[in-house]
Amino acid sequence: MRFAYRMLLMVAVAALLLGAGTLRAADLKIGVVNMQALMKESPQAKAAEADMQKKFGSRRSALIAQENKVKALQEQINRNGSVMSASQLQNLQNQLDAGQQDLSRKESDFQADLNQWQNQKLGAIQEVVVKEVQAFAKAHNYNLIVGLGIVYADGTVDVTDQVLAQLQKDYKAPAPAAATGSS
Repeated sequence: MRFAYRMLLMVAVAALLLGAGTLRAADLKIGVVNMQALMKESPQAKAAEADMQKKFGSRRSALIAQENKVKALQEQINRNGSVMSASQLQNLQNQLDAGQQDLSRKESDFQADLNQWQNQKLGAIQEVVVKEVQAFAKAHNYNLIVGLGIVYADGTVDVTDQVLAQLQKDYKAPAPAAATGSS
């Protein structure tokens, strides 16, 4: 899919440059933007990262604590298993198995929730970034801004920092949500 998109973009750029008989290359204003940098460095992305830490940090910490308990049980079995009675060893092994299953389930649920949340947030941020790039292009009279499929671009056409500055200028931090009893 990405390859097809890149090929289509390169064909469009080639058609614009080669097929526009009335336009000369000097008349075109072309810019390059690093979408990955914008998606990582924008205040919207940084706010989403902070929200993610708030929303998922305690669950992540609880998972780490549970993982440490499971490891401790395993170490106890490895260290003392040979001197334990069969029933004690079986009891610890049952605890270990149950702990590993519970941990695995919780990790899977956590990862699914985290992925869903990230996809939702990243989609919204990407939409804002694309709109900002489009607004920047129109405001500065660019004929073309390329974001993917770049083989070479010198620093004179890279407008990433300018778009990032506009994203930062336009960013309005969300008002803190009222504290609720549920997570």
